[in-house]
Amino acid sequence: MKPGWVYRTLVALFAVGTVHLLILSGLEVQRGLALRHELTLVANQTEVLAAEVENLREELQHASDPAYLEARARELGYVYPQEALHASPR
Repeated sequence: MKPGWVYRTLVALFAVGTVHLLILSGLEVQRGLALRHELTLVANQTEVLAAEVENLREELQHASDPAYLEARARELGYVYPQEALHASPR
């Protein structure tokens, strides 16, 4: 056996370990970026849902107001039985 084989084996193991470490580091960076992107999406969805909840709470406060209910029904196209509905041309 030659005395340099131990040194070459250690250098090869070091090189393989370094490449492995670089690959794992790259994967962790990619994973972190994907997680950050997902957190941004969830934060945006949370803001949208919070606004929707606020709108629904405001609507719930008016649920017992007959004038509000009539206005909402008219927005949806409802009319009283004695009224005639006239469709506007589009």
